[in-house]
Amino acid sequence: MNTKLTHSGTDVLIDVLLDSPDMAVFLQRLVEISTRELGQVLTEAHCSVTVWRNRRPVTVCSSDPETAVMDEVQYASNQGPCMQTARTGQVCEVVDLRTETRWPRYTRAMTGSPMRSILAIPIALKTAGAAALNTYSPHPGPVPDNVKKTLLDFTAVAARAVTLSVKLQTQAEKSADLAAALESRTAIDLAAGVIMAQTGCDQKQAVGILVKASSNRNEKLRDVALSVLARFNGTTPTTHFDSA
Repeated sequence: MNTKLTHSGTDVLIDVLLDSPDMAVFLQRLVEISTRELGQVLTEAHCSVTVWRNRRPVTVCSSDPETAVMDEVQYASNQGPCMQTARTGQVCEVVDLRTETRWPRYTRAMTGSPMRSILAIPIALKTAGAAALNTYSPHPGPVPDNVKKTLLDFTAVAARAVTLSVKLQTQAEKSADLAAALESRTAIDLAAGVIMAQTGCDQKQAVGILVKASSNRNEKLRDVALSVLARFNGTTPTTHFDSA
């Protein structure tokens, strides 16, 4: 068996990360590169990535539809190498499904499957949740050590990428929430100013009028403020941010 890899896998994966427009594309390319690496030594290989969302496993990308179906067998039985990896955070390998005894429900469900060997490698996230790279092959036997090392390197890069993506997304969501809050504050302040000009009341009283209208109409305070402004000049106020 030829176990020599033709290039530096981690360098390729880092380049892919830099070129990927989003995390979904990056993970799909991770699957494609892993499948190609395995295919050099196993003749035929199938890969997927499982991510746990709300404590439920989901195949977010796969090398082919059949691989996603094989993942679903593990999810349905709540057993198998991928599920074991999620629970332990450790690499889990099945050398031959036909002689595997650890997960009887899963192995029964896989009876008749052309797949013989499986390898699940954790993608160690520093954020909440879990993820794993799954590989399937119709050939029995362990994955060669040098290929395992390459896949472990892949998942280490992927883990850092996913963790960074989650942090950036969280920061973006916080920024969006802040912008939305400031937009609402702008509308409320302007609407209060309109009420003050029309009635001669002070700011506290004007805001009180808006709050009472919000309660009576069962509408958000910002929506009530926007309706006041729309009647006043027919425009929607915006808050301008200096990003410099």
